[in-house]
Order: sequence, then C-alpha cells, then structure tokens
Amino acid sequence: MLVPLIPLSMPGMQAPTPQAALEEIATTAKPEVIARHLPEQVQKSIEVLPSGQKQEVLGKLLSLKAEQLGGYTVRRGSDADAWEIVDPNGESRGKVRLANSVISGLEALLFLKVELGSAPQTFIVAMHLEDDDWRIDNFGEWQSVDLGLHKLIHQPTEMEKNEGAARETIDRILGALSRYAVEFAYGFPAQLRTLTGKPSEEASAEHAGILDESFAAEPLVKDGYLFRYRLIEAGSRLDDDVVRMPERGRFEIRATPLEYAKTGSKNFLVTDSGFHVTTQNRDADADDPAPDDDPA
Repeated sequence: MLVPLIPLSMPGMQAPTPQAALEEIATTAKPEVIARHLPEQVQKSIEVLPSGQKQEVLGKLLSLKAEQLGGYTVRRGSDADAWEIVDPNGESRGKVRLANSVISGLEALLFLKVELGSAPQTFIVAMHLEDDDWRIDNFGEWQSVDLGLHKLIHQPTEMEKNEGAARETIDRILGALSRYAVEFAYGFPAQLRTLTGKPSEEASAEHAGILDESFAAEPLVKDGYLFRYRLIEAGSRLDDDVVRMPERGRFEIRATPLEYAKTGSKNFLVTDSGFHVTTQNRDADADDPAPDDDPA
C-alpha cells in the first residue's frame, strides 16, 4: 500500500510505468539513468567499454538529451500531468504534458504535447518493457495524416453544390474559349453567345457550336450563380499564310452568387492568367488567392 507514495524518480529505483521512466530520463542529470532506459543490448554494450570510453559515451548521452531539448532542461511541474521547460537562467518557458498513452503488454506509446513558443507540437515516444525497465525505442515529432475520411460521409449543402457547379461552368467556358481561339484564329470572342450554336447549324466564327444555347442567355444564370464574361483586349486575326500562334487577347469571367450566403458564399474571378476566389460579400479581385483545390 505504501508503494504509490514513494516518489517515482528516486535514485536506484526502477520505474514501474513508462510515464515514470520517461520522467526519469527527462529530469535526470545522471547519464547512467538514461543508459538504464536504453535497449538492453545498447546498455550492455556501454557497460563493457573501457572506463575512459564508457565515460565519453555516457557524456554524449547527456549531450544528446540537451540537443533534443534545444538547450533547455525539464523539471517536475506543479501540475500532476506536466513538466516545466526551463531555460539556462532557470526561468520557466513552457510545459510538456502527457496527452495520451497506449500500453499493450510489453509495448507502450506516449504522446507528449510540448507547449513552447506560438504553436504546440506533439511528439511520440515508443517504449518497451525489458528486464523490468521501460526502455526507449524511438522518439520524434508526430505527423498526423488527414485521410480525408470526413469527405466520404460529408453531405454537401445546397450552397456547396452551387459552388461546385459554378466551378464546373467556369471550366466549360474556359475550355470553349481556348478551343475557339485555336480553331478560328480570331482570338477570344467578344461575347459568350459566339461560342454557342444549334445542332443543325454549321460551325462558324459567329456561331461556333462549342457550347449549348443556354450559354447565350444574358444575363447568364446557372445553379444560383450569375456569370459575367468580358473581353478586355481583342485578339488579332491571322492570315492563312501566317503560321505563328494567334494573339488571343485578354478576358475575365466573374461568377457571383445570386443571393450571397443563400445560393453561394464564394465569388470567383478568372482571367486568361489566373483564378481567384473570395468568401467575402464582394467581387473577387486579382489580389485574392486561388481556390484551395486549384492545381496551380
């Protein structure tokens, strides 16, 4: 009954838990304590070294620990589940908390939350029980990986559906503009209606038949979004004997929700040189970032 009342880090005692072993390693200034929590094979290899070489290796253990701590030291804090990070002047600079632990038989994983600086970091310590001592196998920063599982079960809202449809409409217009400029060597058209045409009509520079007739509507409204196309600078028509690529011109496409925060919350701007989006209730401009899922 008295065992739990005995301090876990008393010299000469074996740490009964991986948490206590980790505390011994973090707070000790004795290299032999660190060595006791290394894999047994490593510990025994150190023990059989000649005296001078053994002391050199033990000294390097303390140096390695100091290097891992960035020149700071660790001491037991006032919180039951935390250690204090102390600078060379003895001032407390942060804390290390045991965020979680997983123990399965002779194996253990400890998750440490290091609160030092602006952003907390999570480190993982892998340990195993050997010869009645918990020994360190590995230590490093924990890198979480987003598997995107939430996307598998996420049901998009009507706004999200409209925003996705707006992106698809923009992509269709962009594809049609590029195709028109190549096929007819006129550069980009002055109006979107030029890209449309009836199935029975022969394709021409005036009615290219690349998009269906719905894109000839003015204003162009689809899936809760208003689309505006503007030719900023006309391209140059090339003669048949000129081989070089046409000067296609410059354009912009704007897509804005019909009712902000109801039919959509994203405003798009696309030009011949970039894609921009804002979630503010205003037109997007060239200073706004590209969409998160934009390949560029």
